Amino acid sequence: MSPRKLILMGLSAFALVIIALITGLSASHQPRNAWPTTLELPSTRGLLHADTLSRGEAGHLSVLIPGFTHCPDICPLSLARLQMAWQRLDETSRAHLHPMFLTLDPARDTLPVLSRYLSAFSLPVTGLRLPSQDDTRLEEFTQRLGIQFQRREPEQSHPPEHAQAQASAGEADYMIDHSVAIFVIDEQGRLRDTLPLSQTPEQLADRLTFLLQSVAAAPSSDSVAAVNTSENANVPVTGGA
Repeated sequence: MSPRKLILMGLSAFALVIIALITGLSASHQPRNAWPTTLELPSTRGLLHADTLSRGEAGHLSVLIPGFTHCPDICPLSLARLQMAWQRLDETSRAHLHPMFLTLDPARDTLPVLSRYLSAFSLPVTGLRLPSQDDTRLEEFTQRLGIQFQRREPEQSHPPEHAQAQASAGEADYMIDHSVAIFVIDEQGRLRDTLPLSQTPEQLADRLTFLLQSVAAAPSSDSVAAVNTSENANVPVTGGA
């Protein structure tokens, strides 16, 4: 393993430690609109809007993880952590919970690529993809959720002729720095919670169970349990290299 990769992996681990420390700075907010009812997102299951997976039934939640398939550590860790929490939920909770993975790298992550990538996890996760080059909906959607991300170009450590060969071969060697969290959205498109990845699978499962019970008890009320929106949702972290 190259020294550069070791350094970047170390920075990724450090970022996760920072996230854990920031968790204590959480602030409570009421649910806010995050997924406009008119917005349809292309996905590995066809076009989705806020209540597609719930079929319009109350008491459902979607849990969304942002990331990209070329991420070597943080994104797989996020999906694996959600998978472990999923395995601790009962059948009723699973039937009302819909995992989703939103790619922040649509140039490389086509829907077939997302399907292959997500099939590696024992989790019924739907891949979401919106082109960013000529479509502002990705930026608008991530802003509504509080997701920050930016493309990070590789260091110019290769000779120009090598870089040109890479480009001609289509080997894009850039990374995506992005927020790390699990975003919980109800069937009305409202953000209910932002869960930090510093939580254990047991803590995540308990929180998701509580949120499901809350929306089942009062699905149309804005006075459902206050959202615990962690400040870490606004902390960009590296996706690794």
